[in-house]
Amino acid sequence: MNKKPFVIFGLVLVLLAVAIPFWAFERDGNIEKNQGIPPQDTPGKELFQTNCGNCHTLYAAGTVGDFGPNLDQKLAPAGPATDKTAIDGINTQVMTAIEMGADSPDVPGRMPPGIVTGTVAEEIAHFVSKYAGEG
Repeated sequence: MNKKPFVIFGLVLVLLAVAIPFWAFERDGNIEKNQGIPPQDTPGKELFQTNCGNCHTLYAAGTVGDFGPNLDQKLAPAGPATDKTAIDGINTQVMTAIEMGADSPDVPGRMPPGIVTGTVAEEIAHFVSKYAGEG
């Protein structure tokens, strides 16, 4: 009896059972990816993870939220903003959403106003405006 089909089947099985799930986890499920955030922006990253990451996806923060919009796609679909005017515009947009809340036509009251305030809100807005679009 020829063993070649069994060997090929075994290799395909290993590929499907081990290699593909490992690749998928490393690509999408590793919260510790993207450790290239400078120390001065780490507080904003941590505040975003704690206060916003359950709802929002943001590659630079390593979050994969399942309720709110993907901020990489919503705020910087063409990639991270590079000039100060664009970054300031995103920062204003994020601060407005934090302060005023954000409604959606299909889900009113989706993000209530004032989830965070003061310097916490400013740190989060600064972080998001600087890193949105990296993913």
